Formats: sequence, C-alpha cells, structure tokens
Amino acid sequence: MLLKQISVFLPNKPGQLANFFEFLMSNKIYIRSLTVAETEDYGLLLLLVKPYKKCIELLEDKDYLHSVTEVIAVKLSDNITQLYNIAKTLGNHNVNIEYMYTFAEKSSEISTMTVLRLDDNEKGINVLKEHDFEVVEDLK
Repeated sequence: MLLKQISVFLPNKPGQLANFFEFLMSNKIYIRSLTVAETEDYGLLLLLVKPYKKCIELLEDKDYLHSVTEVIAVKLSDNITQLYNIAKTLGNHNVNIEYMYTFAEKSSEISTMTVLRLDDNEKGINVLKEHDFEVVEDLK
C-alpha cells in the first residue's frame, strides 16, 4: 500500500536538473511520477521511480542529498470532484493531507492518480478503502 517516494535536493542552479535526469537515464532508472519545488538554495524533487532500490544505491554512491517518505496513491476518475471527495472524506475522519500531486500513467489505458502524504497513512488508507476509493498497491 505504501509507496516509497524519494526526495532529492539539488543545487538551485541552471543545468542541475538536466544533469540529474541524465544520471537517472544512464542508469536505467525510470521516473513514474515527479514534482519539483524550489527554495532559494535548493530544488526539491519528489520522485516515484522504478527500480527503487537501485536508485537509492546510486544516489548514495554519488552522495546526492536525499530522503525517503512513505506516500499513498489513489486512482482517480476523470472528474475533478473526486479530488474534493478524497479531501472531504479524509478531513471528515481527521486525517490531514500534508501534500498531494497528480500524475497520469499508461498501461493498457491511461490512469490518473493522486499521490498523498498524510499525517497518518495507515488510517488514511483504511478510510479511503472504506469509502470505495481505489488505493494503488504498486506502480506498474
């Protein structure tokens, strides 16, 4: 149920992101989802990748500043109201959304998903499942 999201901190300078992507590509690390934020000194990448363990080993070998966070993913319909329903359901059950982002994945069809970092992931998973949301167990 819980997915391992890698947070990578890169210097906030031109070319750093391209160099990091090149590093991943050359090592056959595939990005499943990505969001980027910035501070004055760093770019913060939030990544779901395949293969996860290999990526962590490579980051450690190259001394990339990184951390790992457990997140959940929920499959979305094409209707924006589902994001509202997820937020409302979790809020009604006293589960706080610390952050969220969405991405699309193509297997046999295109699926839109939202990634959620909750203050209580286990409780959030149970609440969402009880309310018939499709919590994704693994990214293909």
